[in-house]
Amino acid sequence: MLSIIRPLLGSAIAIFSVATPALAHHALGGRQPINFGEGFFSGLAHPIINFDHFAFIVAVGVFAAVTQASKFQPAWFVGGTILGCLLMLSGNAIPFNAWLVHTALLALGLALAFGKPCMRFVDTGAFVLAGILHGGLYAQAIVGSVTVSISGYLLGFAIIQAVVATGAMFAAFMLWRGDELYANARVVGGMVAGVGLTVMVQSGVAAMFPNL
Repeated sequence: MLSIIRPLLGSAIAIFSVATPALAHHALGGRQPINFGEGFFSGLAHPIINFDHFAFIVAVGVFAAVTQASKFQPAWFVGGTILGCLLMLSGNAIPFNAWLVHTALLALGLALAFGKPCMRFVDTGAFVLAGILHGGLYAQAIVGSVTVSISGYLLGFAIIQAVVATGAMFAAFMLWRGDELYANARVVGGMVAGVGLTVMVQSGVAAMFPNL
């Protein structure tokens, strides 16, 4: 149990110490992209500069490496993010989207941290649903943008997510073997859960005290 709690608490402390409101913005500093190039750059950057998104993408790759149920799980997640973004842009907003994204991050981290008994509850459908939730948040950066910049944005965030998730999956395969893979994945899970818990608390504080 301590092997799970320590990375969780360590991650929470680290994220609290470095997290700023700037992490919630995309690469253009809040300005909408106006062409394909800006949209593409913003799409590449968004999943990286938002640490909660990045942590989830890495966790997806590590989860796929550990379970070995399907090496296409990262692709299902990326597909879900594209669908979620398009749904949001078409006017289908998801209620409490940010809270649901943070909850999904915490849940995936805990599933990894507690190991195989919990991992079996996370299937392809869960990754698609999580992708839709993340995509809904990605879309907030480009609502109202011109079509060509939206196309660049979709392409950019699809590419970077695929690279990060598959990179994490193959890195876990190559660096960790057998029981080491399973043990280290649990540590990663504790860290990801710590990030999820932290952003949930931060969101709650921001909602209760908007002037802070």
